[in-house]
Amino acid sequence: MAVADDRSAALLLRVWIEEGSDQFRARLMAVGSSEGSDRTVALASSPDEVLAAVSSWLDEYLRRGTSTD
Repeated sequence: MAVADDRSAALLLRVWIEEGSDQFRARLMAVGSSEGSDRTVALASSPDEVLAAVSSWLDEYLRRGTSTD
């Protein structure tokens, strides 16, 4: 379903545990940008870093009032 609101944005969160090391990793990507390309917002190695990155992304989105892509 397509969203027809110019003020929308999407953040994709991918998390995984690295095999053999049990290290937590995460990648946050802004997807569906108006430029047609996705961009990495943050890389994280702990749940707290993920939460901080999401909070920062949301703050920027709300501050700008436009897409964060």
